[in-house]
Amino acid sequence: MKRIAIASLILLSALYASAAAAKSITCAYPQDQKLTFGVPKKPGDVPPIDFDYASTVTRFSFRDDKLLLVAMDEVERTRVRVVISAQLDRVKGVYSGQIVTDSGGNQLMLDNGPVICKVTN
Repeated sequence: MKRIAIASLILLSALYASAAAAKSITCAYPQDQKLTFGVPKKPGDVPPIDFDYASTVTRFSFRDDKLLLVAMDEVERTRVRVVISAQLDRVKGVYSGQIVTDSGGNQLMLDNGPVICKVTN
């Protein structure tokens, strides 16, 4: 009987871990653009993103009903490419906030606007 209980607990914990690992976030922002990225398994890790220009996430926080993501250019490491700051809207079940993007090549071209992010499993 103990073996069955232990096996059940192990199975349930494995299912919980796989569900938590499957989370992804899709953020929609002006001009019908979207940015999708996964939620890292461990706190402190950062997700990779697929942005118009090669970018590396340097700051990521997804806790206490808040979402923060900062990504820098891979070549010009001091150039900010994406900043998302959003809070959970409990009524709508989405994260609403602001996004700043730099879509310029050699020149700075900042865009600022609203962002709505949805979490999926």
